[in-house]
Amino acid sequence: MIIDTDTFNIIKTVRVGTVGSRVTNPVAIFAAPYGNKVYVANSGDHNVTIIDTNTDTVITNVDVGQGRPFAFAGNENSDFVYLACKVADKKDYVIAITIDDDNFTRYNLGFELTLDETRNPLTVHPDGHTQITLGTIGMITYFGDDEIGLPNSLSLLDNTVSGVYLDNQLLFCTTQGERAYLKRFTNLDIDWENHITYDNFRDIPSYKGQDKIRVSRKQGYVGITIQPTTLPTGGLQIYNVNSASSWLVPLYYVGDLAFFSDTKAYVGEANAIRPIDLATATALPAIPIGFPNDTRITVKNIISGYSHQSL
Repeated sequence: MIIDTDTFNIIKTVRVGTVGSRVTNPVAIFAAPYGNKVYVANSGDHNVTIIDTNTDTVITNVDVGQGRPFAFAGNENSDFVYLACKVADKKDYVIAITIDDDNFTRYNLGFELTLDETRNPLTVHPDGHTQITLGTIGMITYFGDDEIGLPNSLSLLDNTVSGVYLDNQLLFCTTQGERAYLKRFTNLDIDWENHITYDNFRDIPSYKGQDKIRVSRKQGYVGITIQPTTLPTGGLQIYNVNSASSWLVPLYYVGDLAFFSDTKAYVGEANAIRPIDLATATALPAIPIGFPNDTRITVKNIISGYSHQSL
């Protein structure tokens, strides 16, 4: 559904996926950085619907193969939108979609990827030329003007899950399983000749149970939701990018995460949203969604502002 944000009226309903399908299951949506196209990942139909935002009509539905598409990424300096696909036998793959002409290219040939379908494994260097796919094996690929280099790997990226790349060239990655640290790179990139470089790398102390990672609008804070594992409760880890310091706000229920400006974060609860004051690292009173004790209401996703990644 396309909604007018001034009046909250529904402008139009656009059918996505295969016509007549009962298992379309759209799971992710992403707007191209220039705003002229919207991409919808239809997990059940194994395809992507591309919508023209000027006319609110479907341009095309593109079959992505045997994989279930589940996550997008891109930025204004890249000619591509990137798509992650999950396959039952763990031979996952990634696809580059050319924004201008909607061509699809699968570009992880030679790499057997294992991606976490519950989080977005894709991120892009702010210059638009380096795409990073996080997973059991981390993969880095160069993208030029309508050209794709050979993918390469870096052992420091292994056993990662998801990440955010900031405009100041800092890359933050969450890690898998029992690891209690984040990975932080400065200016990690790859060139056309397949050479990987970075200016600095370090482990950032964190917690087991790392889940969602988001960045605030002005990129002064990075937030990581922590699911309760070895701790009595989970919480939100807030990392101050400018001071390189962090703290944990304990929370009993930890769902999705979104930032408003650089003043507040919002964490999803079962049927409420919990505001977090970033300056004081304090959990504020919850905002109920629906009616008290109404088990029919579940907060699934929260979003505020444009992001270079789908949820």
